[in-house]
Amino acid sequence: MESTRKVTIQRCQQGVCEAKQDTIVHETGLRILLLDSKGEENFAFIRTVPTEPAPLIVGLLFTSRIISRIEDVVQLRVRNQLAKVRLSDDCLLHEKLVSLRPSARLVTGICGPDEGALGTWRACDVPPIESPLKISPEIITKAIKALNKSMPIFRLTGGTHGAAMADLEGNLLTVTEDVGRHNAIDRVIGKAIQQSKDCSAGILLCTGRLTGDLVLKAAVARVPYLASIGAAVDSGIELAEAAGITLIGFVRGIRMNIYTHPERIVFNTT
Repeated sequence: MESTRKVTIQRCQQGVCEAKQDTIVHETGLRILLLDSKGEENFAFIRTVPTEPAPLIVGLLFTSRIISRIEDVVQLRVRNQLAKVRLSDDCLLHEKLVSLRPSARLVTGICGPDEGALGTWRACDVPPIESPLKISPEIITKAIKALNKSMPIFRLTGGTHGAAMADLEGNLLTVTEDVGRHNAIDRVIGKAIQQSKDCSAGILLCTGRLTGDLVLKAAVARVPYLASIGAAVDSGIELAEAAGITLIGFVRGIRMNIYTHPERIVFNTT
């Protein structure tokens, strides 16, 4: 199934409207059903582009703390907008689902009963990231530019968010697009897990606002850098400071805002 489709629109300029063919994002619903030897549970219903659902599902299960490694997924099948995921009994599926707030099934990245991103992070029992890595701001700029050039659906429609994982030289390792920034982040983390990539030695990039729930996904994946062309909000900054993540927003050319842990960004003073 394609990620875009053609529609007829009325394009208006200077008071004159005419019928035109336009390309828009095609999204679909996806229900995720989790199974283990004790039974099955409805986990989530999400809106997403219909291509490559597996990385999205794997990433969502990982950032929601349902799985901790790709081996926890015994079987994953998607048919007619229904995903059935059989998990190993080591996942303790039912115990973990009980700990989720009801909104966790709709708002991704929530993995504890406490209110607020900071409380949720603590409830996840995720330790702060203590990474000795240091990179130059030019690496961040290079990676964001590469992400912007690697979003074909956005170029056609203007209707997607992008996310990518880059190495410490700014080279993109995985790139994804989806209708929502949460989905895009989950997709790229899911791809990294499927490919056994070490997220703790990478840079997570996205195109949306840096909110607490997005930062939480980076914290679960142990990514020390999270950068975006968008702005950070207070929940994202608070959580990034506590979780040990270098949070960078408004990456536009050589300009950027470093909100937390700036010691990991080294400027050339010569």
